[in-house]
Amino acid sequence: MAYADTVYAFRLGPELLERGRANLIQCPAYRNGSLTAPSAGTVTVYSPDGTAVVDAQSVTITATVAEYSIASATLTPYEYADGWTFEWSLTMGDGVVHTARTDGALVRRSFYPVVTDADLIGRLSALDPSGTAPITSAANYQSYLDEAWRILVRRLIADGDMPAKIVAGYGLRECHLLLTLALIMTDLATRSEGQGYYAEEARRYRDEYGVAYGEARVRIDSAHDGTVDTAAQSVEPVVWLGSGARWLT
Repeated sequence: MAYADTVYAFRLGPELLERGRANLIQCPAYRNGSLTAPSAGTVTVYSPDGTAVVDAQSVTITATVAEYSIASATLTPYEYADGWTFEWSLTMGDGVVHTARTDGALVRRSFYPVVTDADLIGRLSALDPSGTAPITSAANYQSYLDEAWRILVRRLIADGDMPAKIVAGYGLRECHLLLTLALIMTDLATRSEGQGYYAEEARRYRDEYGVAYGEARVRIDSAHDGTVDTAAQSVEPVVWLGSGARWLT
């Protein structure tokens, strides 16, 4: 497909807005591998029913990135739910207004990853940069951790409204850890001697991640009232078929 306009990449993921505080949202734009600043732009944020909660407000360009701070009071009237839409209209270097969109949820409390470099090294000591024979030259693994978390949150959103209910991220620890190891091994498979070994390890960790996701249980606040449910909840949706059969997708 050919494009008449310059094609920019907008590095957007799902947004989790936390009610009760200001929320900074950003829209990084890339071209030729580098951040590219828009000259101007606006952002509109829609609630699930289509209401423009933020209506074509001017963005601020900070360190080359378009951003906007949603005031705490702006979100107060709205219910906790997924289905929010974020629309950025940015005038880029080609003089064209480009519109980038993503989705997200309004949550009582954001949940955060609990996996760090120490956890990765605890599972696989060969990743220790200060070890005697590290298998990579990486000083840290934050980029892999961040990418794995983005993938995990996107999957949670695709599977339902779980991000709006989760109160703590520790139930996702094994999923996050295994997916991060899979990404590291996939990277090593493309650049190191012993590519076959690393590719096999990447497949193994990805398979283990799939099992861990199916078994993951998180603590949720299903009523959005600040009270944590007694029983932990599976992150995978349940599909009910005929004859009383119960299947997890």
